[in-house]
Amino acid sequence: MSDLFSGEDLKPRSLDEMKKEVADLNAESARLREEHDSMLKRSDELRNQSIEARSIDPALAESLWEEAERLRDESKEVLRESVEKRVRAADVQHRVDIRAEMEAIDQSDEIWRAASGARRA
Repeated sequence: MSDLFSGEDLKPRSLDEMKKEVADLNAESARLREEHDSMLKRSDELRNQSIEARSIDPALAESLWEEAERLRDESKEVLRESVEKRVRAADVQHRVDIRAEMEAIDQSDEIWRAASGARRA
């Protein structure tokens, strides 16, 4: 998980920047998931072609099967990246939620102080 925690975590960022990062990470995760699904579908097609070609051309069948396995391996890596992006997005969203809560508490404190000050006046 190379990109799960980065130098970006140490830089102060605005809520808008963090929300944009969440949206970007979720979009990239969805794109990677679609790529994964497409690779698995293509792998299944190649496996079927391999099975059909086995009796006609064993060398072609083996080649197709190996390509299908390579695609499956690549799809696992793409899925891992997709999950990593989703986890990162959830982490940043958690920070956004905490920050929003803190700002709400600060605002309620200010309202309370203003109200108690107005009562004394």
